[in-house]
Amino acid sequence: MHSQIFAGLSYEEFRSYVVERDAWRTWVYVKYNSAGQVVGYTSMHAFRVPVDQRVSLVIRLEAGTLPAYRGRDLTMVYAVLRLLRLWLRQPWRQFCIFAALTHPSSYTFLSHYAPVIWPHATHKDIPADVMQRMEHLAESFHLERVDPANPLVRHVNWVTLETEEERNRWLASKRRDTRFYLDNNPGYVQGHGMLTYIPFNGSILLRSLVRFVVGRGRKITRLMLGKEAASKGTPRRHPIDSAFQPLESSLPRDARH
Repeated sequence: MHSQIFAGLSYEEFRSYVVERDAWRTWVYVKYNSAGQVVGYTSMHAFRVPVDQRVSLVIRLEAGTLPAYRGRDLTMVYAVLRLLRLWLRQPWRQFCIFAALTHPSSYTFLSHYAPVIWPHATHKDIPADVMQRMEHLAESFHLERVDPANPLVRHVNWVTLETEEERNRWLASKRRDTRFYLDNNPGYVQGHGMLTYIPFNGSILLRSLVRFVVGRGRKITRLMLGKEAASKGTPRRHPIDSAFQPLESSLPRDARH
């Protein structure tokens, strides 16, 4: 299934990177269709990493869903609730999500719901302390720079498989956050990833959850009633479906950390 979504990773590498990761904790959510077939997954890893002279809990994510099933589950709700449980156990600890995103869809999705995210389309100057943390984490996870002069773009070598039509749709997108990603990481088609840092605590997680529920209330209702699984139609936009509001009309967000 993974090979139908991504290129650049063998089965052994996938198993090692996604399922058997050397992390403090790993959670894997598997998505099934109504026929019981696997159609996607989300893998969450929690790492204990020294940052700013204190042990931080760093969350790393991998996710993939077949085109026809994107946007038809509640994985984000499960993920946020899992992170909230982690935070409640250690509210004094510093938490963050750290990623090297290899497709504009991933950055668009996260920036749409995360109240705090770096880099940010409207706050292009990353605070020095945040950039220092991002550099430190990139080194900790062995993410090498593509260009020595650009600290944000790293070698990942995961390439999302998509049709020419899908790629052209993204390249022609007028979404503010999508344009920001494309401008900063045009080499995503070669497996380059853009470093993304999302600090979080209980308040930020709850705000993210509210944004998701408010923005997609109708779809969530359909999923809970079992109507979405029975519906048929053309594949969703990749992988953000038409239920999204335009980014320009999304809830206001701040960039404090």
